[in-house]
Amino acid sequence: MYDAANSMKRPAGLAHHEMKDTTVVRRRNLLYELLFVLVYLVSLLPAGMLKILQKLLYWSLYKVTRYRYDVVVQNLSRSFPRRSYRQIQAITRLFYRHLGELLIETLQLLSISEEAHRKQVNIHNPEVLEHCHQEGRNIIIVLGHYGNWECLNILPKYLSFDVYAVYKPEPSQFINKLLYRIRSRFGIKLLAINETARFMLSHRDHPNAYIFIADQSPSVRPKYETDFLHQLTGLFTGAEQLAKSLDAVVIYASVRKRTTGRGWDVYFSLITEDPADVESYEITRTFAWYLEHDIMHAPEYWLWTHKQWERRES
Repeated sequence: MYDAANSMKRPAGLAHHEMKDTTVVRRRNLLYELLFVLVYLVSLLPAGMLKILQKLLYWSLYKVTRYRYDVVVQNLSRSFPRRSYRQIQAITRLFYRHLGELLIETLQLLSISEEAHRKQVNIHNPEVLEHCHQEGRNIIIVLGHYGNWECLNILPKYLSFDVYAVYKPEPSQFINKLLYRIRSRFGIKLLAINETARFMLSHRDHPNAYIFIADQSPSVRPKYETDFLHQLTGLFTGAEQLAKSLDAVVIYASVRKRTTGRGWDVYFSLITEDPADVESYEITRTFAWYLEHDIMHAPEYWLWTHKQWERRES
C-alpha cells in the first residue's frame, strides 16, 4: 500500500546536512557578533591609547608588513614624475601615517557621539544641497578615496531629506557588517552597486541625495579614459549616466584635513545643474579635475594602495 506519511520524509543524510549547515551559520554569526563587540570596545579606548594603537598600525603597515608598499611607491612615482626619490619616500611615509589614522578614525565611528562627530567634521555649505532639494532635484554627490570619506556618514544630520550611499560589497562578511553599522549610524541608507540604477530610476520622483565614490578602477575595460595624475586613467561613468537619466544635479565633495587640529573640512562644489546639456563624459572629466586638484594639494591623503592603473597595463 502507498504510504503517504513515509513518502514525505526527507532522507536522513539530507536532514543531517541541513542541520550541519544551520549550525555553521549560527557559529559564524556568533563569531561576527563577538568580533564586533571586541572592535566596539577598542573604539571606546581613551584618546591616548588610540594614539598608541595608531602608531603601532603605522609601524606595522609601513615597517613590518610593508602593506602594498611597491604599489604605493610605483603609483606615486608615476603620478609625480618630477619628484625626486627622496620626495616620493617622504610622501610615502606621510601616506602610511595617514592610513593608520584613517583606520583608527573609522573604528571610532562605531561609538562616537553625534556631538563629538560634528566637532571632528565641519560640513561647510550643506545649504547647497538643501537648495537643490527644495527645487525638487535629485542630487548625485561624487568624491574619491581622499581624506576620510567615511566621515560623510554624518551628512543626514545636516539635511532634511534622505541620503543614500552606493557601496560595493566586500568579500568578507564581517567587514561588510562592520562598515554597514558605521555608515548607517547617523541615518545614511546604503545601496549595493548592483541595485543602484534600478532603485534610483524607480524613485526618480522622490528627490534624494546619492553618494558615489567614483575613483576606483573599473573591473572591465572602461568606457572613458582621461589624463589623471600624468597617466591615462579609466574612470567609472555610472554616476554621470544616472545624472543624465534623472536630470540630477551633480556635486563634488572635497574632504580636506584641517590645517589646525584634528578633523576634516567638507566643501561641496557644483559640477553641473544641467547634466543633459553637457557633452558626454564632461561630468566625469570635471570630477577627475576636482579630485586631482585635492591630491596635488596634499597627496598623502589619497588611497595610493589601490591598483588604479594595473588593468590597463595587463
